[in-house]
Amino acid sequence: MELSNKLRWDQFLILATALMSPALKVLCNDILSLKVAGDPVLTPNSVCLRLAGLSKRQMRMCVRSPDVTASALQGIQVAIHECQHHLRDQRWNCSSLEGHDPEDVRKCFRESAFSLALLAAGVAHSVATACSMGKLRGCGCEAKRRQDDDKIRLKLTQLQLQTLQKGGVGLSMTRSLPTELNSHHGNLPANLRSTHPSALLKPLPDELSSMQETWEWGGCSHDVRFGDRFSRDWLDSRGSPRDIHARMRIHNNRVGRQVVTDNMKKKCKCHGTSGSCQFKTCWHVSPEFRLVGSLLKDKFLSAIFVNSQNKNNGVFNPRAGNGASGSTGGLNGGRRRSMSRELVYFEKSPDFCERDASIDSPGTHGRICNKTSYSTDSCSSLCCGRGHNILKQTRSERCNCRFHWCCYVLCEECRLTEWVNVCK
Repeated sequence: MELSNKLRWDQFLILATALMSPALKVLCNDILSLKVAGDPVLTPNSVCLRLAGLSKRQMRMCVRSPDVTASALQGIQVAIHECQHHLRDQRWNCSSLEGHDPEDVRKCFRESAFSLALLAAGVAHSVATACSMGKLRGCGCEAKRRQDDDKIRLKLTQLQLQTLQKGGVGLSMTRSLPTELNSHHGNLPANLRSTHPSALLKPLPDELSSMQETWEWGGCSHDVRFGDRFSRDWLDSRGSPRDIHARMRIHNNRVGRQVVTDNMKKKCKCHGTSGSCQFKTCWHVSPEFRLVGSLLKDKFLSAIFVNSQNKNNGVFNPRAGNGASGSTGGLNGGRRRSMSRELVYFEKSPDFCERDASIDSPGTHGRICNKTSYSTDSCSSLCCGRGHNILKQTRSERCNCRFHWCCYVLCEECRLTEWVNVCK
């Protein structure tokens, strides 16, 4: 993949190039040149002035929201880390993304489509997660699914009193009602202020089941819409929407963000007396980013090859044999595929065997291969027919990395001593 602008974005890198200690270690975030972990004060001076190559639109966004920008940049690094994980056995393994502006991918290979989608997903995911953590001034929990705490407590109190009236708890439970029941009883409607019976019957199974299924939105749902919008404004602004490169970028960016949105999960917390689950409060959380990467890897393997003619009409035309169409989909093994949720590309990938800066290929010389494999990590495939050497190697690798806001990563150092097969 050619990077038209060879600006070094080394100040973006969160990950250090090597770990010097075998213990769990805090790596400073070179994005902001911070030397301490924790919650720094993020200002335009500490963020925006350190970033080279920003467009005017991006600079305005950064000055307006430096904390969100820092979160977005951290999302880019999480995405690069994930890209390297999923393509670790491929000839092009995302390693070159760390040395350049990852937004400036100009080639339109299948690998380009995957990396663009993953970067857009990383920004949306990181910003939405930081919002829910209360780390960003411009956003918080998703307002649409945010229930008023007093209303939730009132709802719980009503259900508990109904349970008492129907015989849901015995005398032993009435003496240990939750604090919200007692503290808010004086504010209840008159029809709910009843004397607890001295002899109570247990509820019928169907009544108990219906009570267990009662839930309301509560907690703090991740504001994925805010993350999606910031990712779109940050990454989709470059280039004319009629240019085929820009259209491919915008399309694949949207597919990446959509994977995050489509895989939001509902988490719930039970409320009730003595460990019961009379009532649930639920909230939406972003999917694990490893899942996002895996789903996009599947789309990478089935990406659609489109015509490269730039007809200036904003429409992709799939090439024959793809089993897809731009609007309603096409046939693929008897099933219709919609291009709207698929990755697209219009340049056939080179072999990536040799170093070639014009296509962003680092080559495969020195790569470790698997001589017993028949897959893409085999020595015959990865070494491109050049053969391999067998060496005893002791090396240190960063492993089990966990990204933290803002802006550092915790990694362990894994030391390995083994015989390896290395491409000539």
